[in-house]
Amino acid sequence: MEYERELTVWKKSITPADVERENAFRKGQRMSGKSRRKNIADPNAPKKPTSAYFLFLQTIRTDPVMVKEIFGYETEPPKQSVMAAAKWRSMTEEEKEVSDLLELSTVI
Repeated sequence: MEYERELTVWKKSITPADVERENAFRKGQRMSGKSRRKNIADPNAPKKPTSAYFLFLQTIRTDPVMVKEIFGYETEPPKQSVMAAAKWRSMTEEEKEVSDLLELSTVI
């Protein structure tokens, strides 16, 4: 518990230069065969934007009408994922664009 708290504080306090320096050290250790530790990711780096497909999934799961239409009475998440992927593949490129996803619930 204490370790996790200290780790969280440390991650918030490091700078991109610290991350770069640590990763260079780890790379040197791996190259010499002394360590197998992988590089650390910068916790302060910006996150990647959500893809159009995941926005589509969010839209489906927040709209009860779309849930009923696409998933029917299926309740198992793996099968729901297959159904959602099939729906995504059947859509045209215009329907897949992020700007159209907000209007998707009225189109479907």
